[in-house]
Amino acid sequence: MAKADKKTLDLIKEVKRRKEEISKAERPNWKTNCSFSPTNGRQNDAINLHVTKDVQTLVSCAALLREQERAYNEAATDLSVDAPEFTWGGFPVSEWLDDIKTRINKTQIATKKSQLEKLETRLNAIISPELRRDMELEAIAAELD
Repeated sequence: MAKADKKTLDLIKEVKRRKEEISKAERPNWKTNCSFSPTNGRQNDAINLHVTKDVQTLVSCAALLREQERAYNEAATDLSVDAPEFTWGGFPVSEWLDDIKTRINKTQIATKKSQLEKLETRLNAIISPELRRDMELEAIAAELD
């Protein structure tokens, strides 16, 4: 196998690996109801994490949660009480943060997917006839197994 063919094949495998990662990330396991209300309860100002694409808004939600949790824990310490875990909208902060992170990753998936498709097109354009033949033979062998 020529040096260029080996490099091309390695790059094709890397693109495939990254596409599989993206595929897994596209089916998230949400931990909250994804309806984040900055006022902790009033749903008329809720932000739907399933559809929000603005990363700044998502980071602001995370910052609000962190600040509220910090203030809650400090108040409990100041009052010398053993307070229950801080929750927001009925969910622990850690679960909100996981869902916010998941949403940010999902918003970035579209960009990553587009980049990978462009790379794949470029790689397919430079595959040598010999490598294309070898890849087709491997695909046929895999189907026969």
